[in-house]
Amino acid sequence: MKKKFIELTEAEKITLQEGEKNGKARAFRERCHCLRLSAEGYRVKELAGIFRVCEISIYTWFKRWEVGGMVGLRDKTGRGRKAILQAEDLAVVKEKVQANAQRLKVARSILKEELGREFSTKTLKRFLKSLIADTSGGGNV
Repeated sequence: MKKKFIELTEAEKITLQEGEKNGKARAFRERCHCLRLSAEGYRVKELAGIFRVCEISIYTWFKRWEVGGMVGLRDKTGRGRKAILQAEDLAVVKEKVQANAQRLKVARSILKEELGREFSTKTLKRFLKSLIADTSGGGNV
């Protein structure tokens, strides 16, 4: 039979409270809050209603807490869409953009053919901007 609630020590309650207050991601803060409510006696069905998720999600959060603690409640890396332009493309992008510095649309069309990937001029601009941010030493200009 599955656990209906989580038992927490005082230290764990404080840790979850801090995570709920100071966590960057909304999902992480919600998971911390859910575990605290579970320790206060809320049942899984009630928690699923409060957080608008299915009961399986609540049980998953419980398991992630038991296995990984606070780290287990965080989203794993690698989620979301992968970047179209990668670090490996840096040399080619630099070369083509420098050759067509005033005409990014031309550089983009050349890069599209060479790399075999579809992307917009705006994507190219964001990639170039990220390169500038990376090479500026953390924003100290």
